[in-house]
Amino acid sequence: MPEPMTFLKFLQGLVIEAQVQLGILPHPVTGERAVNLAYARATVQIVEMLREKAQGNLTPEEEDYLRGALMGLKNRLKQAEDQAETLK
Repeated sequence: MPEPMTFLKFLQGLVIEAQVQLGILPHPVTGERAVNLAYARATVQIVEMLREKAQGNLTPEEEDYLRGALMGLKNRLKQAEDQAETLK
């Protein structure tokens, strides 16, 4: 029987999805890496929104994870946007 879903596991799934969209991780089905900036931006915005809406209700572990994950995702998103701009 699978482990029950937690908010932290849910967040981790979203972060992994953003990493796939940024080409950091390979797509789980195709094994290929591809950047989809529009989807990555949207996923990062969803994670930011969840952090804002859950403010005051997060465990210290969830808050630490969100802080670090968002910082990393925003940095990688900026790098990917800069690289896409350079290729124009």
